[in-house]
Amino acid sequence: MIIKLKSKNPNYPDLSEDQTYFVIGIEADDYRILNDSGRPYLYPPEIFVIIDPREPRDWITEIGADGERYAYPAPLNPVGFFEDFFDQKNEQTSIFWRTVNQRLADAA
Repeated sequence: MIIKLKSKNPNYPDLSEDQTYFVIGIEADDYRILNDSGRPYLYPPEIFVIIDPREPRDWITEIGADGERYAYPAPLNPVGFFEDFFDQKNEQTSIFWRTVNQRLADAA
């Protein structure tokens, strides 16, 4: 899935209006993307327009208790994965960049 910011938003200074973003996953309906600083943060879907709605077939999709959607490729799907990534644990950091780089290469 590829998205683009609808318009510059002062609440999200780490996103650019003219930039397209590749969705890494969906967490509680928010999109996880690499922002302009190269950090994989979550953003609300309503600030974006969808350029390409296709999602990878291998995403594991789950629906939460309140109907919210979670979808990630298997390597990024374990509970607590991004907490460990942001704690800079070597294994999760390696898995993340290997997975994202492969996805971006496949998308090109």
